[in-house]
Amino acid sequence: MMNLSQVEAFRAVVLSGSTTAAARVLHTSQPNVSRLISQLEKAIGLLLFERSPGKLTLTEEGHTFFTEVQRSFLGLERLDETADKIRRFGTGELRIAAVSTIAFGLLPRAIKRFAQDHPEVGISIHMGHSSVISQWVDSHFCDLGIVSQLSRQDISTERDVLYRIDGVCLMPENHRLAQKKRLTPIDLEGETFISSAKPDELRKTVDRIFDEAGVKRIINIETSYSSIIWSLVGLGMGVSIVNPLAVQDYRSAPVVTRPFDPALPYEGILIIPKGRPANRLVAKFSEVLRMVAREECEALRGK
Repeated sequence: MMNLSQVEAFRAVVLSGSTTAAARVLHTSQPNVSRLISQLEKAIGLLLFERSPGKLTLTEEGHTFFTEVQRSFLGLERLDETADKIRRFGTGELRIAAVSTIAFGLLPRAIKRFAQDHPEVGISIHMGHSSVISQWVDSHFCDLGIVSQLSRQDISTERDVLYRIDGVCLMPENHRLAQKKRLTPIDLEGETFISSAKPDELRKTVDRIFDEAGVKRIINIETSYSSIIWSLVGLGMGVSIVNPLAVQDYRSAPVVTRPFDPALPYEGILIIPKGRPANRLVAKFSEVLRMVAREECEALRGK
């Protein structure tokens, strides 16, 4: 059976071009390298080199075998890199999940700031609905998540309110209501309204506000994605109530926003697996995320 020393000797000879050069790389003698190569060929039953005076030439079998050896060693080198990242930063990788409103704006800006101090950390981003993200975090598929709502029965994750900000009315820039400074449900009587999808909790709250005011809207389109709402409103397809944090993500769209009464609070909730040992990367990224969220909310409130 072959051993690692024999495979290392074979790889060193191929990469360096000779047994003498390989011996220098491996800090051993040339005869020892030749012996290891011979032992490897005997162990695997293959002739790896054609031998001529002062020269070794890879056989076809040797080429094929070397390809597999390289794959194995690249895997080992990746493991070394991963171990080094774990020593320095915990896992060395962050797996983040977020709802669409966060995934398209606040999250990328937080990642940019985080990466300035941690450029070597790998980051994977996943997007989904709040309930799905909660499952991903609970199962440790993701290290942390940012959701817009959580079931009261969900006790499997630790949570922290990242931000809380009032929703705004979104409309095409040439809409008749764009002249008003603040809107109420009665202003939207008979308007085509692009709604968040059922059974979203925020959708229920919005519907209740309009029902209590006795206001009828035309709802032909509903979606779970804020980006779609902004696009449709920009095309003049209707009006909506949205999270103002998405405003700067669609600033080029031909839309305007106005404050809406009564207040309709939007929340961003940071969740991590309950009972999991503290992770330095998660803690650091959470800190950056809170900072960016606070700055952006303060900027919006100051307008």
